[in-house]
Amino acid sequence: MNLLFSCIGKRGYIAEMFRQHLGKSDRIIGTSNTPWTSGFHVCDAGYLMPPIQDPAYPEAVIELCRREHITALLSFFDMDVHRLSRYVEDFRSIGVIPFIPDARASDITFDKVMTYEFLKGQGIATARTYTSLDQTREALRTNEVCFPLYVKPRAGFGSRNTFQASDERQLEVFFSLEPEMIAQETLRGDAYDFDILNDLDGRVLSIVPWRKLSSRMGETERSETVESPLLLDLGKRLAEALGHSGPLDADLFVDQGKAFVLEINLRFGGGYPVSHLAGAGFPEMIVRIARGERVEPVIGKYDKGVAMMKELHVIGGVHNNFFQNILKVRNDVLADKG
Repeated sequence: MNLLFSCIGKRGYIAEMFRQHLGKSDRIIGTSNTPWTSGFHVCDAGYLMPPIQDPAYPEAVIELCRREHITALLSFFDMDVHRLSRYVEDFRSIGVIPFIPDARASDITFDKVMTYEFLKGQGIATARTYTSLDQTREALRTNEVCFPLYVKPRAGFGSRNTFQASDERQLEVFFSLEPEMIAQETLRGDAYDFDILNDLDGRVLSIVPWRKLSSRMGETERSETVESPLLLDLGKRLAEALGHSGPLDADLFVDQGKAFVLEINLRFGGGYPVSHLAGAGFPEMIVRIARGERVEPVIGKYDKGVAMMKELHVIGGVHNNFFQNILKVRNDVLADKG
């Protein structure tokens, strides 16, 4: 079995979780657009790829799958998930199992306005969302919302260009940062999340809710699993409605017994380690599915009160040896295409 982890970035710890369930001859291949990718150090091989928006990018990934006889594909970066979602059938046609969503589910979660409309259509509470400065001003004038408001790109990710506007002047400045900015009400209550895994048919296999205790630049740093029938029910409704393949994580708020969904990511989230420590076992289930096994749902079967925190881990060495021996970057796929 050969697994391709597209845009592995800093998620080397996810590769290590998968490694425990692989045989000696099984391999993990990572990709990035820079050799300065820490996740490469736990891969059996790393490939440098074109930028995600490059017209040659999808075919480069497909060709890599052919060369390395890839069994299954996962992506760890929102923009990459969105781009590759257009090629799900292309991957399947060459024998690759894509644990990434189709274009429909990807569009819903990548576009924050589509996310808002989808959640409303499903009867799931979410933050009021406005697509223009004038629309936001009108909502403020009629007291539909009040400051502070979050202003962010319509298709943003990872807290990029996300700011909290406390007054009219800040609102106007933040809306001018990019062509398509939106405003969202500030949700009250406590921050939560859940990790969810669907099988290839969109069947929900596992849901693990947890409370987010601290985060930095959109990356969860401290968290704790909780017992929450409310969030288990919400997660099942959400994942069934999306019908995606693979992992999901979502930003949630719970206020006075009511749960709100803010954003949805169809990939492993930065907080997944707490779910893993609590027995979620997503990597094992994905490997079993890739081997052709039918995995039965284990919704609600996880340890409650499990805590997680992250620390810095430094890797490095003499430049040439480090990149040659640790990262094992190969460019032959691109060289042949050139």
